[in-house]
Amino acid sequence: MPSIALLAPVLLPLIAAGVITAFGLSGSNLGPIAVGAGAWAAVLALLVLWIPLRSTQELSLGQLGFGTGLQLRLDAVAFAFGLMVLVPAALVLTLQRRNWQEAAIGVLGVAAAMGAIEAGGVVLTALAGGTAATLAIVQLDAEDVRAPRPRWSMLLAAWLALSWAGVILQVRSGTAAYAAVPVSALTAPVFALIALAGLMASGLVPWRSWPAEVWSRPSLRAAGLVVATLYPLGFYLLVRAYEMGDGRYPQVAFQAILASLGVVVALGAAARAQSATTRRGFFAEVIPGIGGFALMTVALGTPLGLVAGLITLAFAAAMTACLSLLPDRAGPASLVTIAAAVGLPPALGFGARVVGVESTFEAGDFFGFIGVGGTIVWVLWMVAGARATGLPAGRGRPTGETFPRVAMAVAALTLVAGPAIGLIQSAFASPAQADVMPLPAGSVGGGLMSMVTVTTVLPVVALFVPLLIIGVLAYGAAGTRLIRTQPRPPLFNLPWAGAAARLRRVVALAAMPEQYRSILDLRALEAAAMGGRPLIWLASLVALAFAVTR
Repeated sequence: MPSIALLAPVLLPLIAAGVITAFGLSGSNLGPIAVGAGAWAAVLALLVLWIPLRSTQELSLGQLGFGTGLQLRLDAVAFAFGLMVLVPAALVLTLQRRNWQEAAIGVLGVAAAMGAIEAGGVVLTALAGGTAATLAIVQLDAEDVRAPRPRWSMLLAAWLALSWAGVILQVRSGTAAYAAVPVSALTAPVFALIALAGLMASGLVPWRSWPAEVWSRPSLRAAGLVVATLYPLGFYLLVRAYEMGDGRYPQVAFQAILASLGVVVALGAAARAQSATTRRGFFAEVIPGIGGFALMTVALGTPLGLVAGLITLAFAAAMTACLSLLPDRAGPASLVTIAAAVGLPPALGFGARVVGVESTFEAGDFFGFIGVGGTIVWVLWMVAGARATGLPAGRGRPTGETFPRVAMAVAALTLVAGPAIGLIQSAFASPAQADVMPLPAGSVGGGLMSMVTVTTVLPVVALFVPLLIIGVLAYGAAGTRLIRTQPRPPLFNLPWAGAAARLRRVVALAAMPEQYRSILDLRALEAAAMGGRPLIWLASLVALAFAVTR
């Protein structure tokens, strides 16, 4: 297959956006199936490119400038993260109806996210990621400009930090390509920039982050698509850092700090979920909570930890699609989704967390205590899920954007996928892990029937299939009677939540005195820049580039 075909997963959504725009300008709005065709075509192209060869493919399109190459690269990591982005985005675009402007911007966001994943180097990833973040803000504002959304400056700061890291790598080592960066070039300050970019891009913070904030919007069409395209990208940077560091981070302290942060992120999400006042509020914390567990294992620096993290991220992608289509009402769909979200046996989330906790114990030393903390947080999530069955639904969602049967099918698929975790590990996660990290003999193995690690053999089929049968029989016997109609009080309230909200309101109401506002008026500055002579700005840009490259 010619290397130029690597452009297909990026170009096909771009072509779809062009077709949507052309029909929209002519007065015709393509249906959701036609809109989703661009994303599904990208999924098909990704499968066709990877499955026959299962080896790294590269494409060079010249130079971006200053020695930085315009290179695309498809390996097991790009394949795994590409599926995490494309499949939930395609499902949401295919089912939910949008006007042609929203549809075109959404498909462009999918293309930008795929550009960041297929980029062969740090600089190109930063450019494509910044574009995806900008398009995400445009999507959210186009849907409802008054609804909560992340600050564009905060999202863009993540990709500016990555750009900074890419420039340092380019200057010091002569390349910022993932496969060519010398190990010595990935110093602690450079990795700190990459880690900061990853944490900010995915909102991996202990407090209420942007993936949870957007779930409080009246409509979740744009929110679901934005989370599907942006949330995996921060983890992608953390995984690629292993490739640049020859399978490890510059210092063990980074692994301990990031893994501990993952537990804290999951704990913060669980604490907010168990005190939520509506079921929508509970579901808003599901993706941040899963992300915390994924960060805990990805940062361990072990093959088993990375495999567990990739399986957890695949589970997060499935739950993103499910929550985007779930209506705000009680019923079997909500019950099955809650069970899948909290990791009820024998769901895929349950298997991923079992393997993740085991990976912390295998890492030993301090990381074992992180596993104990993760187990405690998991129990808190179980309590939060039990309480969520009795909460009121929420504010309601517009008709035409919820599909309870599809949402229930996706959630049920994650529930029954637990026995297949060995297959997912060998076909999906382990190839990506092997591309960025050396695999010692006997560290991770297995197949369809079991997972083999250093310390144990996990018979996933023999263990999970009986649990699945028992769960199906119990659900069939109880029906929907397990859904509580009366909400239970939370285990504990968050005393600082009100203070944080008040502080945020005070900061938002702060204003600059009238006589000084023109100094920091960004719109006025932009107008002045646009109204000035272009030759002056061009000369200034050339002078700045000359000074930087001296």
